[in-house]
Amino acid sequence: MRKLRVSGAVVALGLLLSACGESSDAATPPTPKIDIATLDSGNYPTTPVDVESTRVPASGALREAIRIGAATPAPFQYDPRFVFANGFSGGRHITPADPPYFPGAGIENKDFEATIPGLVAGWESSADRRDEMNAGRTVATITVRFQTTDQARHAAVELSNRATGSAYSIPSYSDALAKLEPKPTPMPVQNLRVWLPRGDMVYFIEVADWLGLPYDPAADAAVAQKFFDKQIEMLRSFTPTPLSDIDKLPLDTEGLLSRTLPTEAAKRSKTSTSSAAVYPAQAALHLEEHPASASPAYTDAGLDYVAFDIGSVRRARDEAAAARFHAWLDSEFNSDTAFVKADAPPNMPTFTCFAVDPKSSSSISEPTCQGTIGRYVIGASARSLQDAHQRIAAQYRLLNGFS
Repeated sequence: MRKLRVSGAVVALGLLLSACGESSDAATPPTPKIDIATLDSGNYPTTPVDVESTRVPASGALREAIRIGAATPAPFQYDPRFVFANGFSGGRHITPADPPYFPGAGIENKDFEATIPGLVAGWESSADRRDEMNAGRTVATITVRFQTTDQARHAAVELSNRATGSAYSIPSYSDALAKLEPKPTPMPVQNLRVWLPRGDMVYFIEVADWLGLPYDPAADAAVAQKFFDKQIEMLRSFTPTPLSDIDKLPLDTEGLLSRTLPTEAAKRSKTSTSSAAVYPAQAALHLEEHPASASPAYTDAGLDYVAFDIGSVRRARDEAAAARFHAWLDSEFNSDTAFVKADAPPNMPTFTCFAVDPKSSSSISEPTCQGTIGRYVIGASARSLQDAHQRIAAQYRLLNGFS
């Protein structure tokens, strides 16, 4: 699953059109009808799936993790300098089946529960100041819930004790457990790691400074303070799911996941879960390569939910907003040197496709097709353009007639 992408240049264009009144349905030319009978969807499913039949033991925890993600700030929301996303491609959820990695703690995934018991769910996020790796400060945050307040406190103390470095103070948070690790060798980076227990939750941030020389730990501490301020503010709207109800959390939202092109049943794990789910807009922002640019685009389009499995479905305010969002996505691909324009899927003239440039050195890019159906922006990637054509046709058929 590829990272969500929206370009900054077209955000400004979209906002300008909206301000000029171009976003109304009356000003938008009608979308040409697509004849469903002519679409080649290969062997992919074209009818809604029973999402509940895919439930595994970690499914409820994934939903709780996404709920936490929807109440967690993206880095640009507490410090506007951190605008380039890094880290995972797809969900950044934390569950007992996918525990977090705390840098400096030396705890492997398989040993996490024995060392740090009581994990319920959580969310990770990260960002850079610059688009190049290790070319400035970076931030990585983990917001995680435990079963009890005592377990949360134990986690913060144990993790901070395991980290190397000297104690450091964070403004306004005298109970924060911080370790400053100046480390000129083998890599020239200063790490400030901070754990803040609050009730049954722990908030963690690592600020890594790659270019200080001389390093300024007070500036790193100020970043940590801003994260804690914003995280506490946003979590005021979060109501934890009772522990006894987490396994009962519904797996779908607004029926979107049931109409998102699914992973083949034979390939689904019976013991853990993928990031296939419905994400509220705030959680989805964490998955953007340029979340600071994506945020006004989401607002302009009235985008409220994003669902993905091997297909993706984004729900916009209306058909006109979906068309603008599609144009923004196209602009992002047009500006990416890994891609070149490709033929549209057969009998889907309003859709756009991008193939991987043969001259590109990217090893993760895949041919991708995208377009709209009503208020939905849909996409699909595959190893070959023909397969992407079939996947987007199947995704279109899954949403046909759905409002």
